[in-house]
Amino acid sequence: MNKRSFSRIAESLRQYRRADLGDFEGEVAGNPVDATYVDPLPDDAVLQLALSGNTTFLLGRKGTGKSTIFARAQSEIRARNKNVSVYVDVKSLYEVLASDEAAISQIADATILPTVLQAHRLRKAFLGAVLADLLKEVDESFERLSLFDRWVGRRREYNELRRSLDALRTRVRDGRLTEQEVPILRTISLKTKERTQLRERQDAQTTVGGSISSNGPAISANLKDSTFEETLSDNEVYQAYSNAVLRSFPYADLIGEVKALLDEIGMGRLIVFFDDFSELSWLNQRLFVDVILAPLNNSSGELIKLKVAAYPGRVYYGSIDPGKVDTVNLDFYVLYKSHDLQSTEASAVDYSTRLLEQRFAAFGVSVADYLDPALTTPEFMRLMFEVTFNVPRLMGYILHYCYLDRIAKSDPITLTAVRLAAQKYYDHVLLRYFDRMNRFALEPFERKLDRQAQRELLRAIIDDAKSTRRKIIAGEVGGEYFKGLKNPPLSHFAVSPDMEKILSSLEMNFLVSKYHSLRDKDQKEVSIYALHYGLTETERLGWGYPRERRLDRNYFIQRCFNFNTTIHTFLSKRQTIRCPECNASFGLDEQKSLERYGWLCPECRLGTCEVVRLGSEVGADLSALNRQIMLDPVELEILSTLEEEERPMRAGEIASLIDVKYQLVGRRTSKLRESGLVRKLEIDGHMRSSITPKAESVYFDKSGDVESPDADVDLPESAT
Repeated sequence: MNKRSFSRIAESLRQYRRADLGDFEGEVAGNPVDATYVDPLPDDAVLQLALSGNTTFLLGRKGTGKSTIFARAQSEIRARNKNVSVYVDVKSLYEVLASDEAAISQIADATILPTVLQAHRLRKAFLGAVLADLLKEVDESFERLSLFDRWVGRRREYNELRRSLDALRTRVRDGRLTEQEVPILRTISLKTKERTQLRERQDAQTTVGGSISSNGPAISANLKDSTFEETLSDNEVYQAYSNAVLRSFPYADLIGEVKALLDEIGMGRLIVFFDDFSELSWLNQRLFVDVILAPLNNSSGELIKLKVAAYPGRVYYGSIDPGKVDTVNLDFYVLYKSHDLQSTEASAVDYSTRLLEQRFAAFGVSVADYLDPALTTPEFMRLMFEVTFNVPRLMGYILHYCYLDRIAKSDPITLTAVRLAAQKYYDHVLLRYFDRMNRFALEPFERKLDRQAQRELLRAIIDDAKSTRRKIIAGEVGGEYFKGLKNPPLSHFAVSPDMEKILSSLEMNFLVSKYHSLRDKDQKEVSIYALHYGLTETERLGWGYPRERRLDRNYFIQRCFNFNTTIHTFLSKRQTIRCPECNASFGLDEQKSLERYGWLCPECRLGTCEVVRLGSEVGADLSALNRQIMLDPVELEILSTLEEEERPMRAGEIASLIDVKYQLVGRRTSKLRESGLVRKLEIDGHMRSSITPKAESVYFDKSGDVESPDADVDLPESAT
């Protein structure tokens, strides 16, 4: 039993960013990406789509392997030596720029608000940084290809082209304000003033940092992005804004330079991998697609092909025709969808088996070496699918907890150990996410309300599952169908397909996952969802369905498992539909009817109805939280990682686990050190960070009262 190899296997699966596995080169023979890659489909079907001549959107939740597929595709492109590929980390670029906290920009135009100008320049800097990073990657790709021999006799000097690329990169990164942008910024400023003034009149308590005067509201630096984004929610304003930003970038020059480079060296295409933009705000996603993706996709002919990683349900295509791109969803219920539930499961388990066996083999060991003699490899693989739904990163966490609980003590892995690992992941990672982010993350209030609603919805589902189990055991529901089942599993439930959006946030966080689509007893389409395995262990609900009898497929469509009423009841207590003009209210059951008529109020025929939240008591609870100890979400993630790992860590190690760049981690750990929350020490020639007792006390309830931290806790800069 090679303990270190097992630990490194778990670590290689847990890593988030870029998936190039550079830290494991000495332990894996050859290129780690090539040696460990396993395609989700037979015959490398997903990889072939990533290598195809079409624009491809790769969809999947966090950790489903999108970056791994991109890394393997780039390795193949370099080996073939026919095209040039570059990789751009969209989300990390935005985070690094947004964290700079630059001073508010000024302009000699009193009609443009400083806050509007600042919000605009942040976005333009981000878009410019994406293009500049693309050009930088192109330049570095040519360097790696050692193309000097190909350059002999060419029309342009190699260094001349590099200078041209560098000049263009400086130009797009500079992001100077153009004449086309000034008029729309004036319009946005005017509408922002009007919106702020209206808000202040409606409620003096919800001011955005200004006061009403005869000259209108005084807008201060406290006016954040939210107001800017609200103004751009007007589609006409947004179109004018995005068009102006688009015209400010020299796309003709950019595409021309790329074409010249490819022609000179006899390469066919530039393939650009964009990973990952779905965590950006909706406005930033739209701008990224409309200003970056669409022009590159639609204006370059066959010269530039895009490969884009995104989250399911959070994809904006803009002017890119979805019918002309390849789209692959990596979530197992889509990838292996079949009318036969058992076929879907078999394909998913097959992938889990291939992935883990290949990963262990790459490190020179076998899965069977670590299993209890009573546990067969097929049983282990089946359970690994059930606790992770084929998400490689979750597999890494399960193996990590198995290492700590069993392998490190020279004990083999049992079924019970895997179930306990799933429970620990739920308790230590998923469950704490809600509480810690709501209490300590410095973020918009609306986001806290959304997260609180998710938590309450999950609780409602769990409570209904427990109630259903009691009724089944008591014989109150199901009749003869459940006869003989002493502990019926309650991990799965059914809802109407139109309710999937309501569950999307819980699904993104792996608390529930779509499992299958079936027709119920009334021949209506229903979506089957499964609770996270670790959650069912904590709540003692039992996971799966009885396989010893022919109950399997029919088990899920029993009427007692239909939770439509549960979700409707939950929403009706927390949401209503209201007209802002006449204040008329309508039940959520009237939503489809209102949508059909463009949400026009049926009472006054003037207002546009909208869904609004109820329950001011929740808002009051969240408002009472102590903002002085709140941190930016990324800072909270850094502390969470240091607390979970319980060891000094390099910036790159932390970055690989929380999906950001190491430069951002280095900057934020220095900031946290100034607040007394992190220690930084040089160990073995590398600067490493560790969490302080003060941070553990305040944010992880290790001692004392987290709501009333010691008086000597410094005020984090992010809260000022």
